[in-house]
Amino acid sequence: MEQNETLVDVSGDRTRYWSTDFDGPRMVPATEVIITIPYTGDPQLWKLKPNPCRHSFPVGSITPPRGEQAGTLIITIIKPHDADEEQFRKELDKTLSDVHDHIKTQRGQVERHNDELPEHIRAAIDARRQRLQQHEGLSAVLAIPLKRREGAPPIKPIKVEEKITKPLPPPSKSGCKPEPGITDELYDNILAIIRHEGRTFETAPATFAKFKENELREVILAHLNGHYQGGATGETFRKSGKTDIRIEDQERAAFIGECKVWRGTKQLLQAVDQLLGYLTWRDCKASLIIFNKDTKGFTRLLKTVREALSMHPLLVNYCGEQRRGEWRYVFRSAEDEERHILVHVFLFNICHNERS
Repeated sequence: MEQNETLVDVSGDRTRYWSTDFDGPRMVPATEVIITIPYTGDPQLWKLKPNPCRHSFPVGSITPPRGEQAGTLIITIIKPHDADEEQFRKELDKTLSDVHDHIKTQRGQVERHNDELPEHIRAAIDARRQRLQQHEGLSAVLAIPLKRREGAPPIKPIKVEEKITKPLPPPSKSGCKPEPGITDELYDNILAIIRHEGRTFETAPATFAKFKENELREVILAHLNGHYQGGATGETFRKSGKTDIRIEDQERAAFIGECKVWRGTKQLLQAVDQLLGYLTWRDCKASLIIFNKDTKGFTRLLKTVREALSMHPLLVNYCGEQRRGEWRYVFRSAEDEERHILVHVFLFNICHNERS
Protein backbone atom coordinates (compact mmCIF):
# COMPACT_ATOMS: atom_id res chain seq x y z
CA MET A 1 0.00 0.00 0.00
CA GLU A 2 0.89 3.68 -0.40
CA GLN A 3 -0.45 6.45 1.86
CA ASN A 4 -0.80 10.13 0.83
CA GLU A 5 -2.38 13.39 2.04
CA THR A 6 -5.06 14.88 -0.17
CA LEU A 7 -8.41 16.70 -0.15
CA VAL A 8 -11.87 15.22 -0.50
CA ASP A 9 -15.30 16.74 -1.18
CA VAL A 10 -17.69 15.99 1.70
CA SER A 11 -20.58 18.18 0.54
CA GLY A 12 -22.73 15.10 0.08
CA ASP A 13 -22.10 13.79 3.58
CA ARG A 14 -25.43 14.17 5.43
CA THR A 15 -23.78 13.62 8.79
CA ARG A 16 -22.07 16.99 8.50
CA TYR A 17 -23.74 20.31 9.23
CA TRP A 18 -23.16 23.51 7.25
CA SER A 19 -24.12 26.90 8.57
CA THR A 20 -24.43 28.59 5.13
CA ASP A 21 -26.39 27.87 1.97
CA PHE A 22 -23.26 27.49 -0.18
CA ASP A 23 -23.91 24.75 -2.80
CA GLY A 24 -20.35 24.23 -4.00
CA PRO A 25 -17.94 21.46 -3.03
CA ARG A 26 -16.77 21.24 0.55
CA MET A 27 -13.12 20.19 0.48
CA VAL A 28 -11.53 18.92 3.67
CA PRO A 29 -8.17 17.30 4.41
CA ALA A 30 -8.17 13.55 3.77
CA THR A 31 -6.00 10.44 3.66
CA GLU A 32 -5.53 8.53 0.42
CA VAL A 33 -4.57 4.85 0.56
CA ILE A 34 -3.49 3.16 -2.71
CA ILE A 35 -3.44 -0.66 -2.54
CA THR A 36 -1.72 -2.63 -5.33
CA ILE A 37 -2.60 -6.33 -5.76
CA PRO A 38 -0.85 -8.56 -8.36
CA TYR A 39 -2.93 -10.81 -10.60
CA THR A 40 -2.39 -13.25 -13.48
CA GLY A 41 -4.70 -14.02 -16.39
CA ASP A 42 -6.37 -12.23 -19.27
CA PRO A 43 -6.85 -8.52 -18.43
CA GLN A 44 -9.85 -8.36 -20.82
CA LEU A 45 -11.86 -10.37 -18.28
CA TRP A 46 -11.91 -7.37 -15.92
CA LYS A 47 -14.17 -5.60 -18.45
CA LEU A 48 -16.81 -8.36 -18.54
CA LYS A 49 -19.80 -8.43 -16.22
CA PRO A 50 -20.75 -11.95 -15.16
CA ASN A 51 -24.33 -13.14 -15.18
CA PRO A 52 -26.01 -12.85 -12.76
CA CYS A 53 -24.32 -9.66 -11.62
CA ARG A 54 -24.87 -7.26 -8.75
CA HIS A 55 -26.15 -3.71 -8.90
CA SER A 56 -22.90 -2.37 -7.45
CA PHE A 57 -19.50 -3.19 -8.83
CA PRO A 58 -16.04 -3.04 -7.28
CA VAL A 59 -14.04 -0.08 -8.55
CA GLY A 60 -10.35 -0.08 -9.36
CA SER A 61 -7.82 0.28 -12.14
CA ILE A 62 -5.61 -2.34 -13.75
CA THR A 63 -2.31 -2.65 -15.55
CA PRO A 64 -1.89 -5.65 -17.88
CA PRO A 65 0.81 -8.31 -17.40
CA ARG A 66 4.09 -7.69 -19.22
CA GLY A 67 6.13 -10.73 -20.09
CA GLU A 68 6.65 -12.78 -16.96
CA GLN A 69 5.61 -9.84 -14.76
CA ALA A 70 2.10 -10.09 -13.26
CA GLY A 71 -0.54 -7.44 -13.84
CA THR A 72 -1.79 -5.25 -11.02
CA LEU A 73 -5.21 -4.36 -9.62
CA ILE A 74 -5.12 -0.93 -7.97
CA ILE A 75 -7.72 -0.03 -5.34
CA THR A 76 -7.82 3.56 -4.07
CA ILE A 77 -9.60 4.50 -0.82
CA ILE A 78 -9.94 8.14 0.28
CA LYS A 79 -11.41 9.08 3.64
CA PRO A 80 -11.59 12.45 5.47
CA HIS A 81 -8.95 13.04 8.10
CA ASP A 82 -11.43 12.45 10.89
CA ALA A 83 -12.46 8.97 9.61
CA ASP A 84 -11.85 5.94 11.77
CA GLU A 85 -9.09 3.56 10.60
CA GLU A 86 -11.65 0.74 10.79
CA GLN A 87 -13.54 2.38 7.90
CA PHE A 88 -10.53 1.85 5.63
CA ARG A 89 -10.41 -1.85 6.55
CA LYS A 90 -14.17 -2.36 6.03
CA GLU A 91 -14.15 -0.69 2.59
CA LEU A 92 -11.13 -2.72 1.48
CA ASP A 93 -12.70 -5.98 2.72
CA LYS A 94 -15.95 -5.21 0.90
CA THR A 95 -14.16 -4.35 -2.35
CA LEU A 96 -12.05 -7.51 -2.25
CA SER A 97 -15.12 -9.63 -1.40
CA ASP A 98 -16.95 -8.20 -4.42
CA VAL A 99 -13.92 -8.86 -6.64
CA HIS A 100 -13.71 -12.51 -5.54
CA ASP A 101 -17.47 -13.00 -6.00
CA HIS A 102 -17.31 -11.64 -9.56
CA ILE A 103 -14.28 -13.79 -10.39
CA LYS A 104 -16.00 -16.91 -9.02
CA THR A 105 -19.17 -16.29 -11.06
CA GLN A 106 -17.15 -15.40 -14.14
CA ARG A 107 -14.99 -18.51 -13.86
CA GLY A 108 -18.07 -20.74 -13.94
CA GLN A 109 -19.33 -19.07 -17.11
CA VAL A 110 -15.94 -19.25 -18.81
CA GLU A 111 -15.58 -22.96 -18.01
CA ARG A 112 -19.08 -23.72 -19.31
CA HIS A 113 -18.35 -21.78 -22.48
CA ASN A 114 -15.07 -23.65 -23.04
CA ASP A 115 -16.83 -26.99 -22.49
CA GLU A 116 -19.48 -26.09 -25.10
CA LEU A 117 -16.99 -24.62 -27.58
CA PRO A 118 -16.19 -27.87 -29.48
CA GLU A 119 -19.90 -28.43 -30.11
CA HIS A 120 -20.32 -24.85 -31.40
CA ILE A 121 -17.29 -25.25 -33.68
CA ARG A 122 -18.57 -28.54 -35.11
CA ALA A 123 -22.02 -26.99 -35.68
CA ALA A 124 -20.45 -24.04 -37.51
CA ILE A 125 -18.33 -26.34 -39.69
CA ASP A 126 -21.30 -28.60 -40.48
CA ALA A 127 -23.44 -25.59 -41.38
CA ARG A 128 -20.78 -24.23 -43.73
CA ARG A 129 -20.26 -27.67 -45.28
CA GLN A 130 -24.00 -27.96 -45.93
CA ARG A 131 -24.07 -24.52 -47.52
CA LEU A 132 -21.20 -25.46 -49.83
CA GLN A 133 -22.63 -28.89 -50.71
CA GLN A 134 -26.07 -27.42 -51.40
CA HIS A 135 -24.79 -25.79 -54.58
CA GLU A 136 -21.91 -28.16 -55.31
CA GLY A 137 -23.50 -29.30 -58.58
CA LEU A 138 -24.60 -25.84 -59.70
CA SER A 139 -22.01 -25.66 -62.47
CA ALA A 140 -23.17 -28.96 -63.95
CA VAL A 141 -26.87 -27.99 -63.79
CA LEU A 142 -26.32 -24.59 -65.44
CA ALA A 143 -23.74 -26.01 -67.88
CA ILE A 144 -21.52 -23.00 -67.22
CA PRO A 145 -17.84 -23.49 -66.32
CA LEU A 146 -16.68 -22.07 -63.00
CA LYS A 147 -14.40 -19.04 -63.14
CA ARG A 148 -10.94 -19.86 -61.82
CA ARG A 149 -9.75 -17.77 -58.90
CA GLU A 150 -6.82 -15.55 -59.75
CA GLY A 151 -3.59 -16.99 -58.40
CA ALA A 152 -5.07 -20.44 -57.78
CA PRO A 153 -2.69 -23.31 -58.59
CA PRO A 154 -3.43 -25.18 -61.84
CA ILE A 155 -5.32 -28.46 -61.66
CA LYS A 156 -3.25 -31.18 -63.28
CA PRO A 157 -4.34 -34.77 -63.86
CA ILE A 158 -2.51 -37.26 -61.68
CA LYS A 159 -0.55 -39.34 -64.12
CA VAL A 160 -0.38 -43.05 -63.48
CA GLU A 161 2.94 -44.58 -64.38
CA GLU A 162 3.10 -46.40 -67.72
CA LYS A 163 3.26 -49.62 -65.77
CA ILE A 164 1.08 -49.43 -62.67
CA THR A 165 2.47 -52.62 -61.24
CA LYS A 166 4.53 -53.33 -58.21
CA PRO A 167 5.66 -56.84 -57.28
CA LEU A 168 3.26 -58.42 -54.79
CA PRO A 169 5.14 -60.62 -53.97
CA PRO A 170 8.52 -60.44 -55.79
CA PRO A 171 9.03 -62.89 -58.67
CA SER A 172 9.84 -66.33 -57.38
CA LYS A 173 12.53 -68.62 -58.72
CA SER A 174 9.80 -70.68 -60.35
CA GLY A 175 9.33 -67.92 -62.93
CA CYS A 176 5.87 -66.73 -61.73
CA LYS A 177 5.02 -63.22 -62.91
CA PRO A 178 4.56 -60.45 -60.32
CA GLU A 179 0.97 -59.49 -59.66
CA PRO A 180 -0.24 -55.91 -60.34
CA GLY A 181 -1.09 -53.52 -57.53
CA ILE A 182 -1.74 -49.86 -56.71
CA THR A 183 -0.51 -47.85 -53.73
CA ASP A 184 -2.72 -46.85 -50.81
CA GLU A 185 -2.33 -43.21 -51.82
CA LEU A 186 -3.55 -43.87 -55.35
CA TYR A 187 -6.42 -45.97 -53.97
CA ASP A 188 -7.52 -43.09 -51.72
CA ASN A 189 -7.30 -40.64 -54.62
CA ILE A 190 -9.52 -42.85 -56.78
CA LEU A 191 -12.06 -43.11 -53.96
CA ALA A 192 -12.00 -39.33 -53.48
CA ILE A 193 -12.96 -38.80 -57.14
CA ILE A 194 -15.78 -41.35 -56.90
CA ARG A 195 -16.96 -39.64 -53.69
CA HIS A 196 -16.98 -36.22 -55.34
CA GLU A 197 -18.92 -37.49 -58.31
CA GLY A 198 -21.45 -39.34 -56.15
CA ARG A 199 -22.10 -36.26 -54.04
CA THR A 200 -22.59 -34.26 -57.22
CA PHE A 201 -25.32 -36.77 -58.14
CA GLU A 202 -26.89 -36.21 -54.72
CA THR A 203 -27.06 -32.43 -55.19
CA ALA A 204 -29.09 -32.83 -58.39
CA PRO A 205 -31.24 -35.96 -57.85
CA ALA A 206 -33.89 -34.84 -60.35
CA THR A 207 -31.25 -35.03 -63.07
CA PHE A 208 -29.32 -38.17 -62.17
CA ALA A 209 -32.15 -40.34 -60.81
CA LYS A 210 -33.31 -40.71 -64.43
CA PHE A 211 -30.01 -42.36 -65.38
CA LYS A 212 -29.74 -46.12 -65.61
CA GLU A 213 -27.07 -48.07 -63.75
CA ASN A 214 -24.73 -48.19 -66.73
CA GLU A 215 -25.23 -44.47 -67.44
CA LEU A 216 -24.24 -43.54 -63.89
CA ARG A 217 -21.21 -45.78 -64.31
CA GLU A 218 -20.26 -44.00 -67.56
CA VAL A 219 -20.26 -40.58 -65.83
CA ILE A 220 -17.93 -41.83 -63.09
CA LEU A 221 -15.75 -43.59 -65.65
CA ALA A 222 -15.35 -40.41 -67.70
CA HIS A 223 -14.54 -38.38 -64.61
CA LEU A 224 -11.86 -40.84 -63.51
CA ASN A 225 -10.23 -40.80 -66.94
CA GLY A 226 -10.25 -37.00 -66.77
CA HIS A 227 -7.83 -37.25 -63.83
CA TYR A 228 -5.77 -40.29 -64.71
CA GLN A 229 -4.13 -41.46 -67.86
CA GLY A 230 -2.18 -44.64 -68.32
CA GLY A 231 0.88 -44.25 -70.48
CA ALA A 232 0.26 -47.49 -72.37
CA THR A 233 -3.52 -47.57 -72.80
CA GLY A 234 -4.64 -43.94 -72.99
CA GLU A 235 -7.62 -44.78 -70.77
CA THR A 236 -6.55 -46.24 -67.46
CA PHE A 237 -10.12 -46.96 -66.34
CA ARG A 238 -12.16 -49.03 -68.75
CA LYS A 239 -14.84 -51.63 -68.98
CA SER A 240 -14.01 -55.27 -69.37
CA GLY A 241 -16.87 -57.68 -69.84
CA LYS A 242 -19.50 -57.17 -67.12
CA THR A 243 -17.09 -55.42 -64.78
CA ASP A 244 -17.91 -51.74 -64.36
CA ILE A 245 -14.59 -49.99 -63.66
CA ARG A 246 -11.14 -51.50 -63.54
CA ILE A 247 -7.39 -50.92 -63.80
CA GLU A 248 -5.66 -53.88 -65.27
CA ASP A 249 -2.22 -54.94 -66.38
CA GLN A 250 -1.42 -58.06 -68.33
CA GLU A 251 -5.11 -59.07 -68.15
CA ARG A 252 -5.14 -58.98 -64.35
CA ALA A 253 -7.02 -56.42 -62.21
CA ALA A 254 -5.33 -54.02 -59.78
CA PHE A 255 -8.51 -52.05 -59.01
CA ILE A 256 -12.14 -52.89 -59.62
CA GLY A 257 -15.22 -50.75 -59.02
CA GLU A 258 -18.73 -52.19 -59.26
CA CYS A 259 -21.80 -49.90 -59.62
CA LYS A 260 -25.20 -51.13 -58.46
CA VAL A 261 -28.66 -49.63 -57.95
CA TRP A 262 -30.16 -50.58 -54.57
CA ARG A 263 -32.70 -53.37 -54.95
CA GLY A 264 -32.55 -55.02 -51.51
CA THR A 265 -30.19 -56.91 -49.23
CA LYS A 266 -30.26 -60.11 -51.28
CA GLN A 267 -29.07 -58.30 -54.40
CA LEU A 268 -26.48 -56.42 -52.29
CA LEU A 269 -24.87 -59.65 -51.07
CA GLN A 270 -24.96 -61.00 -54.64
CA ALA A 271 -23.15 -57.83 -55.77
CA VAL A 272 -20.41 -58.53 -53.22
CA ASP A 273 -20.11 -62.10 -54.53
CA GLN A 274 -19.95 -60.76 -58.07
CA LEU A 275 -17.24 -58.27 -57.12
CA LEU A 276 -15.18 -60.89 -55.31
CA GLY A 277 -15.58 -63.21 -58.29
CA TYR A 278 -13.57 -60.81 -60.45
CA LEU A 279 -10.64 -60.82 -58.05
CA THR A 280 -8.17 -63.64 -58.14
CA TRP A 281 -5.02 -62.14 -56.64
CA ARG A 282 -3.78 -61.08 -53.22
CA ASP A 283 -4.06 -57.62 -51.65
CA CYS A 284 -6.51 -56.32 -54.24
CA LYS A 285 -8.30 -53.01 -53.72
CA ALA A 286 -11.89 -52.62 -54.85
CA SER A 287 -14.97 -50.48 -54.43
CA LEU A 288 -18.72 -51.21 -54.40
CA ILE A 289 -20.76 -48.14 -55.42
CA ILE A 290 -24.47 -48.30 -54.57
CA PHE A 291 -27.10 -45.79 -55.75
CA ASN A 292 -30.46 -45.42 -54.01
CA LYS A 293 -33.01 -44.26 -56.59
CA ASP A 294 -36.37 -45.38 -55.16
CA THR A 295 -36.21 -46.19 -51.42
CA LYS A 296 -37.43 -43.51 -49.01
CA GLY A 297 -35.99 -43.19 -45.51
CA PHE A 298 -32.29 -42.96 -46.34
CA THR A 299 -31.20 -42.94 -42.68
CA ARG A 300 -32.82 -46.34 -42.18
CA LEU A 301 -31.26 -47.58 -45.43
CA LEU A 302 -27.76 -46.69 -44.15
CA LYS A 303 -28.28 -49.03 -41.22
CA THR A 304 -29.76 -51.76 -43.45
CA VAL A 305 -26.77 -51.78 -45.81
CA ARG A 306 -24.22 -51.94 -42.99
CA GLU A 307 -26.07 -54.78 -41.24
CA ALA A 308 -26.44 -56.75 -44.48
CA LEU A 309 -22.74 -56.51 -45.31
CA SER A 310 -21.79 -57.64 -41.80
CA MET A 311 -23.62 -60.93 -42.47
CA HIS A 312 -21.67 -61.85 -45.60
CA PRO A 313 -20.05 -65.28 -45.10
CA LEU A 314 -16.71 -64.16 -46.59
CA LEU A 315 -16.34 -61.11 -44.31
CA VAL A 316 -12.99 -61.06 -42.48
CA ASN A 317 -12.99 -57.63 -40.85
CA TYR A 318 -15.12 -54.49 -40.66
CA CYS A 319 -12.78 -51.48 -40.76
CA GLY A 320 -15.40 -48.95 -39.68
CA GLU A 321 -17.40 -46.08 -41.13
CA GLN A 322 -15.05 -43.84 -43.11
CA ARG A 323 -17.61 -41.08 -43.70
CA ARG A 324 -21.38 -40.94 -43.58
CA GLY A 325 -22.55 -43.45 -46.17
CA GLU A 326 -19.10 -45.04 -46.57
CA TRP A 327 -17.74 -48.22 -45.02
CA ARG A 328 -14.62 -50.30 -45.49
CA TYR A 329 -14.41 -54.09 -45.26
CA VAL A 330 -11.92 -56.88 -45.75
CA PHE A 331 -13.26 -60.00 -47.48
CA ARG A 332 -11.52 -63.25 -48.32
CA SER A 333 -11.53 -64.87 -51.71
CA ALA A 334 -13.98 -67.70 -52.19
CA GLU A 335 -11.19 -69.61 -53.96
CA ASP A 336 -8.42 -69.01 -51.42
CA GLU A 337 -9.01 -68.19 -47.74
CA GLU A 338 -5.57 -66.60 -47.44
CA ARG A 339 -6.31 -64.02 -50.12
CA HIS A 340 -7.82 -60.88 -48.57
CA ILE A 341 -9.57 -58.15 -50.57
CA LEU A 342 -10.07 -54.57 -49.37
CA VAL A 343 -13.50 -53.23 -50.40
CA HIS A 344 -14.63 -49.63 -49.90
CA VAL A 345 -18.45 -49.36 -50.05
CA PHE A 346 -20.27 -46.16 -51.08
CA LEU A 347 -24.02 -45.52 -50.71
CA PHE A 348 -25.30 -42.43 -52.54
CA ASN A 349 -28.86 -41.14 -52.25
CA ILE A 350 -30.32 -39.86 -55.54
CA CYS A 351 -33.95 -40.65 -54.63
CA HIS A 352 -35.74 -37.64 -56.14
CA ASN A 353 -39.18 -38.49 -54.71
CA GLU A 354 -37.87 -38.32 -51.14
CA ARG A 355 -36.60 -34.77 -51.61
CA SER A 356 -39.40 -33.30 -53.72
